[in-house]
Amino acid sequence: MKDHILEIKDLHIQFNTDEGVVQALNGIDITLERGKTLGLVGETGAGKTTTALSILRLVPRPPGEVVRGSIILDGIPIMEQSEYEMEKIRGKTVSMIFQDPMTALNPVIKVGEQIAEAISIHQKLSKEKSLAKAREVLELVGIPGNRMQEYPHQFSGGMKQRVIIAIALSCSPKLLIADEPTTALDVTIQAQVLELMKELKQKFHMAMVMISHDLGVVAEVCDDVAIMYAGKIVEQGSLEDVFLRTKHPYTEGLFNSIPNIDDRKAELIPIRGLMSDPYNLPSGCPFFDRCDYAMDICRTEKPVKHSFSDTHFTECHLYTAQPEFSLKSKKTKE
Repeated sequence: MKDHILEIKDLHIQFNTDEGVVQALNGIDITLERGKTLGLVGETGAGKTTTALSILRLVPRPPGEVVRGSIILDGIPIMEQSEYEMEKIRGKTVSMIFQDPMTALNPVIKVGEQIAEAISIHQKLSKEKSLAKAREVLELVGIPGNRMQEYPHQFSGGMKQRVIIAIALSCSPKLLIADEPTTALDVTIQAQVLELMKELKQKFHMAMVMISHDLGVVAEVCDDVAIMYAGKIVEQGSLEDVFLRTKHPYTEGLFNSIPNIDDRKAELIPIRGLMSDPYNLPSGCPFFDRCDYAMDICRTEKPVKHSFSDTHFTECHLYTAQPEFSLKSKKTKE
């Protein structure tokens, strides 16, 4: 039996606003093995960050509301824990690297003290020992220990992100959530940070959820991939399943939107239209209006999960109506 660090089942989250109800997550199912990395991919507004925040139970309430569903983290039912218990879990069992390193650090506190704070809280060490360990963690991410006394504004963007990683890793969490950790960085620094994260993941044998809209980053780091659209996971599988045996039209659209470096004259094929309004999701498939393969049933009925193997599934009517359907078949006919 596989040992799972994270199990999310039928998670529904909505935000009750003055303008109406935002259906942010609409039945998320995720399982993640210990030591593995899951890539969570999708457009802005797909629900990736809400999924991450729900694992730490940081979705603001109100306006956020967990309608139903469960999250089991390292055997702990997250939804049933008190806030006091959650404070012990955050940072120790699960840590998060937030999207923008420029705003994730306190500008008036030295970086060494910010790292030491988490160590002091979770490991009950004295201030001196916490600072000593903070120095070790800072050096672990490639920053000289003598820079502990400096403030965030004295660091470059890439260095700030390394400080954020040091804070997240300071108590050796079992699960690390990285919310687009390289978005604000230039390409060269992106590569360095990703390589660092891979090395540290192996060193500490952590599981990781990598949130990204960049399929290149996912290919570099992840073992498994979940494609999100309008608060649902529309396709999930191993890296090879999703990249080489793509099944959902939305996933195909994401790949078609990537420039072809082998053929500089090849035109991009963008996904037409915009994501469905989360205030008013359609009764059928939320991707219906943008899908080149849409059928009448897609307009009125929500698709159900269709499995291709133990690791690979999609939610799409195409494979219910035509079990032998292949996305490539339409392109061939054209």
